[in-house]
Order: sequence, then structure tokens, then C-alpha cells
Amino acid sequence: MRMRPTEQPAGGQPEGELQAAELRAELDELLRASRYASQRERRLNEAIRATPGRQRPDGELLRQLAQARTLREGLGARCLQLSDQLEALESRIRHQHQPPPPPPPQQHQHPQQQQPAPQPPRQHHQPPRHQAPPPPVRPDLGALTERITALHRAGSLAEATEVIDTAAARLTSADAALLVGMLARYGPTGGSLHLARSIARTAPDHSVAVLAELRELGLAEEAAEVFHAFWGYPAASVPGLLSALDQAGLAADSATLLWEWGSAPMPELTSLAACLQQHGRADDVRTLLRQAAGRSTADLAALATGLPPALATLLLGELAVLRPPAEVVGLATALDGAGNSELYAQLLAALLADEARHRTTLAALRTAGLPTRPPAAPRSRWGRR
Repeated sequence: MRMRPTEQPAGGQPEGELQAAELRAELDELLRASRYASQRERRLNEAIRATPGRQRPDGELLRQLAQARTLREGLGARCLQLSDQLEALESRIRHQHQPPPPPPPQQHQHPQQQQPAPQPPRQHHQPPRHQAPPPPVRPDLGALTERITALHRAGSLAEATEVIDTAAARLTSADAALLVGMLARYGPTGGSLHLARSIARTAPDHSVAVLAELRELGLAEEAAEVFHAFWGYPAASVPGLLSALDQAGLAADSATLLWEWGSAPMPELTSLAACLQQHGRADDVRTLLRQAAGRSTADLAALATGLPPALATLLLGELAVLRPPAEVVGLATALDGAGNSELYAQLLAALLADEARHRTTLAALRTAGLPTRPPAAPRSRWGRR
């Protein structure tokens, strides 16, 4: 026969309090185990980062790191479950130990008045507590590596590729980086690089997180593969990628990508500059246009013509400062010869804004027979009276 919570077992302590003590003891033990797993994970990370040069980290270290992360996350989820159970049990114990409320005062009733029948006591039902969800099932990265390798050896390349692409999309950034390391160590030739390229095609936040993990694990070749794949992003995705890199503390990578995109084909460069402007990334627009300022005169004339007016003005201002006088004259000649009088006027305005600095360029324009003063505004017929 089960005792009520208020009854006491042989030891003289209520059963509910015994259960609470057992939960506390188990929770303390799990917390100690979780701390140990975290320390082991940190030591394994340090050992992997200590791999000299461009050598790949030891495969056994990668496997042990995956196991330590799985153990630490599972222990953390179990600690949360026990903490919720203990909180609910202690709440019930406190409720049971509260003294009952005093009875209401008796009122004198007339003998002929009929007293109402006593009502049964109301039962207080506590709303059910939402239990913490069970810990997610971590993938067996070793088994996944063996499966990809077996498919590759059997000649099922399409199926192996599908498994790799699925893993790139579904694994967490930490697990994806570990799988890259295992494929580099045990998998088929090129498997780790294919996974890296697949990761680069996922959402920018995820791919950037994996890039950081790969560098931490010392997988330099695969990290470079992810980074190089970023160059192929469409213009509409670049602002999100740059934002993810900045948030991850990889601003130097953002600058490198803008330097690379400065040599992109003219339509892509124009589209990228417009996208960056629409997303409010003015500093990135200026950096991109400065990188593009080293292109040929024909490219710059085409770029200025294709850019929105505000960006064309910014580009011409950068060119007036960065390019030597002879090249500025060549650009001015191209703009004037193509009938782009408005763009020529903007370039001239950038030169005249600091006339002393650009004295040589203005003299070269006069020698080439190009105007060095903005055209006078047409006079109104009312002003001639």
C-alpha cells in the first residue's frame, strides 16, 4: 500500500522529502559529470588547435571531440529535466505543509430555517507543467562517414553526393565541421571538399559558423574551399553574407571578398553596389567602388553609366582622388564623347571641389580641349529685362 505524502516511512521522513533528496543527489552528480565533459571538450579543442602547420588534426581526436560534445549536451538536457521535476516536487511539499484555512464563523440561524447541505471540498488542480523536451538525437558521425565511404567505393556517387548535401543542410555547424574532418581523415578523396562546398550553399549564418569551426579545427584547406565558394554568391545574397561575417568577427574576410568582387563582370558589379546601397551598407559600397577604381577606363565609364545616380557621383569622386591625371582625362574624354554630359559635370565638380589639389588634372583637361568650368545655367527671359 502506497503511503500518502504526509505519511512518514520507517526513517521518520515524509516520502515526498525523500524523493526530493534523491533528485537533489542525482542532480548534483549530473552537474559534476557535465562539468567534467565540458573540461574534456575544452582540452580536446586545445589539442586540435595545437596541430602544427597545415597538418590535418588526428582523426581519433575528432571522434573523441564529437563524443564529448554529445555527452555534454545530453547531460545538460537531463539536468534541466531533473531541475524542473525537483521544482515541481518542492512546490507540492510546500503546499502540503501549509496550515488549513480557519473555518468560517458560525451564524445563528432561526430554528425553522433549513441549513443548506454541506458541499464537498473543492479540489485545487494545478495546471500541468510543461516538461523539458528530450535532448535531440545526435547523429553518429562515424557511421555517417562509413556510409559515405561505402557508397563511394560501390560506385554510387550520386547517392553519396545526396547524403553529403543532406548532411550539409541538416547538421549543426559544430557537427558539420567534425564531419568534414572525419571525411578528410577517413573518407573518399575529395569528400571533405565537396561537403565544404555544399556547406557554402546553405544559409549565410550557418556557412559562416562552419567556416569559423573549420579554422578552429585546423582544417585550412576545407575552410579555404568554403571561403572561395562565397565568391560565387549572387548579388542579392552578399549583404546577408557580409553581415554574418561581421557578426562572427570576420571583418577581414568581408574586406577580402569586396576586393575580389571589385573585379567582377560589370553587370554583377553594378548589381552588387545597388544591393549594398539598398541594405544600408554605405561603407561596403565605398570599399567596393574603391576596389573597382583600378579597372580600365572603358570599364569605369560603363560602370558610371550603369550605377544609380548617387553611386555614380560617389564613384566619380573616388576616381578624381585615386586615379592619376592622364587616366582621369581619358575617362573624361570617354564620358564627353559618349554624350554623358551629366556624368562629365559630376566628375568636373569633384575636381573643382579641391581645385588646388587637382590643378594638374584641370590643366590636362584644358590641353585636351575639354571644358574646365561647369556650364552656365540658362538665363531666364525675365532676367534679361
